[in-house]
Amino acid sequence: MDDERFESVWSAHGPAVLRYCTYSMGSSQEGEDVAAETFARFLAKGDHVAPEYVEAWLIRVARNLCASQHRTAKRRTMLQSRLAEQVSAKTDGWTQPDSWEYVRRLSEAERLTIYLRIAEVRSFADIARLVGKSESAAKMTFYRAIDRLRRNMQRDGVGPDTSLVGGADCV
Repeated sequence: MDDERFESVWSAHGPAVLRYCTYSMGSSQEGEDVAAETFARFLAKGDHVAPEYVEAWLIRVARNLCASQHRTAKRRTMLQSRLAEQVSAKTDGWTQPDSWEYVRRLSEAERLTIYLRIAEVRSFADIARLVGKSESAAKMTFYRAIDRLRRNMQRDGVGPDTSLVGGADCV
């Protein structure tokens, strides 16, 4: 695609796509990200779009990207809620209802690994395949995350003195 065509499309449709994305995402930053991705896709595939369909194509791509972002956020929230429920069910010694904050402080990879191991009762081989790590790296991520949770909670006097998770059922 030549620079002239891209600039004319950006000038003509960029503000409308950005407004739509910002409105749909509910945040300027997220809207800008989705609008940028929309125009990145136009750069990659826009040569195949007839000039009279460019605006419709851009809005459709933006709408699909926004919907995808919303689905991802909804799934993440659902998974985090399920993780909190499963971890709470396996941690009778927790004394404060806001102990989920300790789980939230873990990295995304640590939360996912804990969720897959505790809530989904997956094998480490299965977890490794899902997260794109070796089996030993998945184990290490899991055990380090559990250890970090235990230490942080004990330091703050939130968890039990013995163990974060009730024994061998999580390992």
